[in-house]
Formats: sequence, C-alpha cells, structure tokens
Amino acid sequence: MELLRSENADDHQSFRYQPLANPGSSIRLIEVDPELSTDGKLQIQLFESVLSEEYTCLSYVWGQKNKGGRPFTILVNDKTFPVRCNLNIFLHLARRKYPKRRIWIDAICIDQKNKAEKSDQVSRMGEIYSRAVKVYAWLGEASRETDLVFAVLQQFRDRKREETCPAYFDAAEQLSFYRQLFRDTYEAEAGALPNGCDSYDEMLHEELNWLAPIYTRCYWRRVWIVQELVLARLVIVCCGDRSIDFDDIYGLSPDWGSFEQGFDITGYQMVKQHTAGWNTIRTVHGHRSRRKVVKLNMEGGLLYPISITMSENGDVAILDEVIKIYAQHHECSCPKDKVYGFLLLAIQAVNSGQIKTDNEAAHLYNVEQTMIQQ
Repeated sequence: MELLRSENADDHQSFRYQPLANPGSSIRLIEVDPELSTDGKLQIQLFESVLSEEYTCLSYVWGQKNKGGRPFTILVNDKTFPVRCNLNIFLHLARRKYPKRRIWIDAICIDQKNKAEKSDQVSRMGEIYSRAVKVYAWLGEASRETDLVFAVLQQFRDRKREETCPAYFDAAEQLSFYRQLFRDTYEAEAGALPNGCDSYDEMLHEELNWLAPIYTRCYWRRVWIVQELVLARLVIVCCGDRSIDFDDIYGLSPDWGSFEQGFDITGYQMVKQHTAGWNTIRTVHGHRSRRKVVKLNMEGGLLYPISITMSENGDVAILDEVIKIYAQHHECSCPKDKVYGFLLLAIQAVNSGQIKTDNEAAHLYNVEQTMIQQ
C-alpha cells in the first residue's frame, strides 16, 4: 500500500494530490486512524487502490461547510485537508466504529480541482458503488426522534422473525397482523403511540408517518444517492451511532403493499413535499428488488431459495420512468447532474443513442432539457 503524500514532507502543510498511477483502473481509498494527532486532529491515510480490493463506500450530502462558513481541518497523510461539517461528523464516527476500514468518499478520494480526473472518476461512480462490499447511507447527526425510529425498526425486524403471521391469513389479515405488531413495538419503545398531526400524509398508512424523522432528512432529496443506493450490493443506513439495513427501513414492504406502488407516478406527484423522502425510499427499494438474482434449489419436489445476490446490471428502469419519478423531486447544485446522477438506471437509453454525453465537455443532448425541466 503506497501512501499518496504531498511533495513537501513538513508537518501540517496543506495536502496536495499526486496523479493516479493508473487513471483508468485505479481509485483512492482512505483509512481512518483510531488515534487523534497530538494537536487533536482526526487523521486519515489516503492511498491508491484498485476496484478488486475490498472496500466500502459512503453515500452522503455534502451540505454546508459549517455554521461559521469555514470547513473543518483534518490530516490526510499528515497534511491538512478541509472537510465540510457533515463529513467531519461521519469521519469522527468512523474513527470510533470503523477504524482502519477502507472507505471510498468522493470529497477526499477524488481530486476535486483536477477536472480530467474528476470527469473520469464521476463516469465510473456506478462501478465504484456497485463493486463496494457495502454502502453507508449517512443521514447525519442523530436526534432523540431518529434514535427512537431506529430502535423501533430494529425491534420490529426482530419481532417479525419471532412472531410469524399465520399461513392461512389472507392479504387483508396479514396487513392487519403486521400493522398491529408494528404499533405494539412502537408503543413498547416510546411508551405511547404518537398523536396525529396536520403534517401527516393521508396517502400513507398512519404508521408510516411515524418514520418521518428519518425520511424527512435532506439526504433523501439528493440526486446522486439514487444511483448509489440502487447499484449497491448492501446498504446500511446510519444516523449518529445508529445503523440498520436499508431493507429493514422498508421492512413493511412485504406486509404493507407491493413495492410496485412506488412506481405510481400520479401518487408520487401528489404526495406532500415533506413525505417525498418516503417515496424515494420506496422506489429505490423497488429498483433494488429488480436487480436481485434468486438462486433456487429443488428438494422433495419443492423449490426454495438458497441465495439472493445483486446482479451486475444497473439498468433497472426505462428512461421515462426515471425522469418522471426521480428528476423532479431531487436536488443538485448543477442541473446536468439530473442526467448523470440517474444515467446508469437507464443505461439502455445511452446505448441506443437517446442520451449522448461527452464527459470532458459535459455536453448533454436530446433529453437534457426534458429532465432538467421536470
């Protein structure tokens, strides 16, 4: 492992990137040191690697620099490096929970001032996220409300394994069974059920409104998270010290209605703005389900699944579906990202010539205006 150091070895000078030795095939990864520097700074080792090595990815919102407008300072290979507030919080968490774990984070692992490198690495984002062992979906700092929701979801997941629904129940009875189980779980954790309020979305089951502390986070409005989550092998959603499998956030899916409801475009447009995040969760879950490959085995004349993996194919939707469902509801600082951020979800549109891109010049053709206007 060769560390990427700046040319001058004096302590605490600003970090300078060295060009990637193999730009077309290599990436940079970081490891967070469990120990702070002697002057109390967080320390990171940055090094060049290849996609075949084991690593994880971070999916997050860049957000503001900090409350005072200036970034935080960490040490990258013993040199000072600025990071924004949201990333700084995650890195300090990683120091405690994931020390020495190899992580890919775009703000650090890509030389953001090198246009050629940035263009090349952004064009490979789908490959980078799909090859990672897991992706951390970082929602930011926790609150009392988010801690409660995470605890409820974790308990509900465990109780579903222990208290299975009777096989002879019809669909309506199953729905009633699991909704009551969820309500019992919530009441046990919180001490009481929430009172209804005007902000509740009448299009959702009442209980889904109780998950609002999670799905109203600005994370779910970011353009790039869609591609990052759909293409990931495994997604772990993190908020403060709490974490849970993405599928357990949408753990009500098998019991409270098909994920295909997520593709109800009319419903998506009518949803209240503050609950659009839930529809992102629901629809991403549906697209991830399309990528699942179930291997079956036959024993005693019965088929049963022996493993479920994620296919390498990221093409999970037609272009119009991606435009109508995602583009109008997600935020980005650069309008072109509404194309690039969803591109690999409809890769057939690229292969057929519906979308033509030039990574260096960042020109968009044909559907660009359609997507930006949505």
